[in-house]
Amino acid sequence: MRILTIVWLLLALTGCVPERPTTTAAMTVAANDNRAPAGTLHGGVLSLSLEVTEGTWQPDRALPALKVLAFAETGKSATTPGPLIRVARGTEVRVRITNRLGETVWMHGLNDRPGQVEALQIDAHATVEAHFRADTPGSYYYFGSLHDPAPDAREDRDSELHGALIVDTGKTVDDDRVFVISFHLDAGKDGPAFWTINGASWPDTERLTYLVGDRVRWRWINPTTHRHPMHLHGHYFTVTSSGDNWLDRPFAPDGRRLAVTQVLDAGETMALEWSPQTPGNWLFHCHIAFHVMPENRLSDATQWYDDYAELPHDQHMAGLVLGMHVLPATAAVAAAETAQAPRRIALRIGERSGAAYSQQGMPTLKIPRLGYAVDGGPISAPGAALILERGQPVEITIVNQIAHASAVHWHGIELDSYYDGVPHWGGDSSRTTPLIGPGETFTARFAPPRAGTFMYHTHFNDFFQLVGGLYGALIVVDPGKPFDAATDHVYVISMDGPDDLRDAALLNGAAELPAVAWHVGQRQRLRLIGIAPVATARIRLMHEQTSIAWRALAKDGADLPAALATPGIADLAISPGETYDFDVVPDAPGILRLEAEMSGSAGARAGQTIDVLP
Repeated sequence: MRILTIVWLLLALTGCVPERPTTTAAMTVAANDNRAPAGTLHGGVLSLSLEVTEGTWQPDRALPALKVLAFAETGKSATTPGPLIRVARGTEVRVRITNRLGETVWMHGLNDRPGQVEALQIDAHATVEAHFRADTPGSYYYFGSLHDPAPDAREDRDSELHGALIVDTGKTVDDDRVFVISFHLDAGKDGPAFWTINGASWPDTERLTYLVGDRVRWRWINPTTHRHPMHLHGHYFTVTSSGDNWLDRPFAPDGRRLAVTQVLDAGETMALEWSPQTPGNWLFHCHIAFHVMPENRLSDATQWYDDYAELPHDQHMAGLVLGMHVLPATAAVAAAETAQAPRRIALRIGERSGAAYSQQGMPTLKIPRLGYAVDGGPISAPGAALILERGQPVEITIVNQIAHASAVHWHGIELDSYYDGVPHWGGDSSRTTPLIGPGETFTARFAPPRAGTFMYHTHFNDFFQLVGGLYGALIVVDPGKPFDAATDHVYVISMDGPDDLRDAALLNGAAELPAVAWHVGQRQRLRLIGIAPVATARIRLMHEQTSIAWRALAKDGADLPAALATPGIADLAISPGETYDFDVVPDAPGILRLEAEMSGSAGARAGQTIDVLP
């Protein structure tokens, strides 16, 4: 060792010594809430020094930490997502990136939009610089990848190697919040899978607090290769822009629609606004069961929880779930009493006949066939459609006759948080929504404030119970306009089993619905409800294998603005948690075919034949 030191000193004296390799001590990678912009802004120039490093990250307190790559602002701790780059339009951005790893990293996204530059290659222990002028407002992101300058996916060590890049329209930083979705699949795809929001998985995601009437603005960034139908409980929101990391496209005011579920596709970004109108605890979450289920915490993918009731209350969910506390803007005022007597409905949760569902390669996975019965009717999946009237109070008494606890969520309905159906979360400081245990009952009370197409479904042990069949349509009509099944058609799109790659699609619980007759010139309304546990469905209305035209009417129960209520081709991708309404006016006799198939599945399509008569 002494000889090596002398040799090193002699080399230094002659100016021939190579740079000592930098070693990175083990560090903790912290979650980044994306509130504080990184770097130093001076004279319209943002200067930022980033480092690519490695550390341990714990997205969920229930599990040990994982080893991941992450970005750190020089002199500060590493974070996931990486440091927030946020500037006003027209800012000159200078970023210096140093690779502290012993392997090559490729950097992407440090450029203005639109425009794509080649990935920056950063060799082991090397430094490169990126320089651009941020002239295009929007929500963007930067990321690093290993081994590949054009990665298809980053789901292992480099899964957290990304950060938000926000260009504000004005001269000051906007008052919105930034949320970045991540996915990490540990140990060569055999370990736990983590879905996170700003570096944390429920129950460790941030809790947000708002007042009734606040203006809430969010930016969501999805640098993963997976789609996420993001669902807000109890309220509507408006998407104001959508992007793909190439360009962020704002929507004109007359082209914005209300939604309770919006798909954030792979690589996409979106900005949205909403205003809380009802106090209580609420959720915003992905509606794909795989992205919110606590089984993600298990190291063995063949293990499953028999009953979530055995878990701690805050671990009934995991992953892409964000919780909000909405407080009254002023002192609470007692709700006004209504003179209108409530309509009383009995909703029974029970088992259907037939063999339990199972999945190939998972012999221990047995899911009983479940369903709902309404007012003494038979158990079915989907449950019988609930036809309610706008403004008419209802009391729905849920009776649980299965072996495990359950809950019912009134998806898309604006109601009191206590009745929203999220056990141990819904409600407020005075009361909390309970589980409905075996043999127990719970009465939900609400008066639907708008007419439209909604759904009801379990919100507990979601994957098992949705696969089993705990879902149904909820239709709200205007007073004096009764539902007419001859021209108003409800289709609940689900799956016949737990395997989103092999199992068949179902329409109203069937592979083939009985044929129906329409008439030329008679307007038909189609209400489409997506509630598969995982997969997106493709719906087509065809004549001789060619999609015909239909006209969009509503999304998630809210009527579309005139600019969007337009004709289009009857070919729709519908994700879990979405509803759409269309109308069709046949202009000639013939045979039409409505078909549903699950995206990526080899399972059979479901369908219905429609005979259009003169």
